[in-house]
Amino acid sequence: MDSTTIIQIAAGIVFLAVLVVYISFLASLSSALGKCSRISRTMEPGLVWLMLIPLFNLIWQFLVVIALSNSLRNEFRARGVSNIEPEPGKSIGIALSICAACGIVPFVNFVAFPVQLILLVVYWSKIAGFSRMLDQVPAPNVTAPYTPQDLPPNMPFAQPGTVWAPPPPNLDTRRRVPVFVWILVGFAGFIPIVAILMLIAIPTVGSLKKKANDLSAQQAIRAIHEAEIQYQSTYPSSGFACTLPALGGQPASGAPSPVAAQVLQDDLASGYKSGYIFTLTCKDEVTVSGTDRFVSYTVTAVPQTVGKTGDRGFCSDEGGAISFDPAGGTNCTERLVP
Repeated sequence: MDSTTIIQIAAGIVFLAVLVVYISFLASLSSALGKCSRISRTMEPGLVWLMLIPLFNLIWQFLVVIALSNSLRNEFRARGVSNIEPEPGKSIGIALSICAACGIVPFVNFVAFPVQLILLVVYWSKIAGFSRMLDQVPAPNVTAPYTPQDLPPNMPFAQPGTVWAPPPPNLDTRRRVPVFVWILVGFAGFIPIVAILMLIAIPTVGSLKKKANDLSAQQAIRAIHEAEIQYQSTYPSSGFACTLPALGGQPASGAPSPVAAQVLQDDLASGYKSGYIFTLTCKDEVTVSGTDRFVSYTVTAVPQTVGKTGDRGFCSDEGGAISFDPAGGTNCTERLVP
């Protein structure tokens, strides 16, 4: 098992561990909301799970923190619990949400991430404490049916006989915003963020792609050099191969030969790979016993589209050293430092 595979497995394990912890965190928030009576909570517990949506959760987490704080405040008042924060967990939750949002900003995330972890533990602990407090304090016993004059003007109409009790003093009984409105608000803020991130990411992705193609071209030239050395050793009467197809070939097509030596991958033998065009030509030729033998070669690699698939052109010969042309052509005047 190579180091790349080990790193990938380790990264997968870390990702799964983080996902499990985050799901447990969301389950704790949802549970706390679920312990609040319907008249107290300003958000349904199931809506907490929208925080699993990438990027969208950068906005939604603020709404969850505020709704959870208001719901807990209402429920504590309804149960007559005193000496509780005026807005339970709100300040820590907002700070946590800000750090999470800053986590997508390059360089800032190095500072925001450790602070976010600390705030996550503190906020999770607070909400878990409030949840345990709700378990210890019994909910008010609501048994008396309402009468029409008891129904506040902002309460939805219910059929006669519905069991209802007037809210306690200072309980926030503002009409709940429908779920679809919250979702629309979330997406309204989500779309501009995605647009901004795309504007930032597109140039970065293009630059990274060019760098990857650049490195791939260098590795390909080294692979061609190794294939040429192997070809010369296998077919000394021919010397170096003069075309890339002569270095390529499929075992299924027959045994190796000077015109298809099967010492180079087919994708590279075709002359096109990772946004670069490769050209192989022979230079010096000698005649030994009536047979022409090539003793030197030149290989070049140029971007298919300069500035888009790559910026530099590369050249090499039988010596194996690589030089490059900053303009993307074959005027390779600068030596590549390994």
